[in-house]
Amino acid sequence: MSFSKHLQTILEELLIPDNKRSEYTKDAEEIQNYVIEELKRVDIHTFCQVFNGLSLGGSYFDRIKLNVPDEFDLHMKLKFPFDIIPRPIYSGFIYLEGNLVVAGIQRIHRVHLQDWLRNAFNKVFKTDITFTSNSGRVYKLKYTLQGYGCAHTIEAVSGSHSISFDMVPAFEFSGRHWPLAVPPVPAEVRENWPWFAIPQKMPKNKSRTTFMVCAPQWEREIMKDSDNLKNVLRLMKGLRDAHARNLPHLSSYMLKTVVLHRIASVDWQRDLGTLFVEMWSHLVDHLRAGRLEFFLAKDHNIFNRMNSGEIKKCLKASENLLQKLRNAQLNVRYFDLAELFDC
Repeated sequence: MSFSKHLQTILEELLIPDNKRSEYTKDAEEIQNYVIEELKRVDIHTFCQVFNGLSLGGSYFDRIKLNVPDEFDLHMKLKFPFDIIPRPIYSGFIYLEGNLVVAGIQRIHRVHLQDWLRNAFNKVFKTDITFTSNSGRVYKLKYTLQGYGCAHTIEAVSGSHSISFDMVPAFEFSGRHWPLAVPPVPAEVRENWPWFAIPQKMPKNKSRTTFMVCAPQWEREIMKDSDNLKNVLRLMKGLRDAHARNLPHLSSYMLKTVVLHRIASVDWQRDLGTLFVEMWSHLVDHLRAGRLEFFLAKDHNIFNRMNSGEIKKCLKASENLLQKLRNAQLNVRYFDLAELFDC
């Protein structure tokens, strides 16, 4: 078989059947709904009034999740009873100015927002919680990462069966309120789908009122109908997962960003193996340069989330893997290739 057909076989090994996936997704939906209803119960005067729904993000939303869907990225949309205006700062970061009746115009305070939510979550989780899903599975629920970064994380464990939820507070805006330079996203997509502002500290900035832009729905839309694109991204994630120790903090979003930058310039109908090696080589190039621009804001280097030692370690490992991939392309031995993916 050819190199590409071997990769297709590996993809089939990495993905799980629909019935196994549904076991997790049904329970996950019940758990997340339960947590939200409990937050409404303990904070009936505020959370109950401002909560405006959940929006899925991350690998599962993009349909590139490997193995079981046991991690869910959720935007917890908030809608306050006053107008909020996004104001640009720099590098993908913004302020949110609220036209408050009592205090006049002032910024939404990121830290106060997270403190308020943390307090509500702690009221829900002040005692041990168990939750029984309609499938009969009994989960122990635990509140872990408590919004000191972006996310409030809930872990649900039932024996060897575990699911985690990263709930990130978010303010939703339409495309016409985009505050930065025009992004590389078609106008039609920007008009039809929203973007979010999420609480995020800006590097080298002590302000407690900074937020960052994100637009998972824009990114999902432009990745549609791109033939081999998602399979290439799945393979990149599979290779990263198999060598995670040597690729510290190389996130799924970083891999996705490498691909996003090349959506318009690459023929995604080309051979899967050629595209995969090409995209991995672009990752190596970015690591060598120490720079990977945020897709929505070119002045933001998302490799800033790694320190120099981590970048060097990722570069060394990714170069080594690139050489092995090129050797596998020439020699076309399935077992050598499968070993790279730990299949």
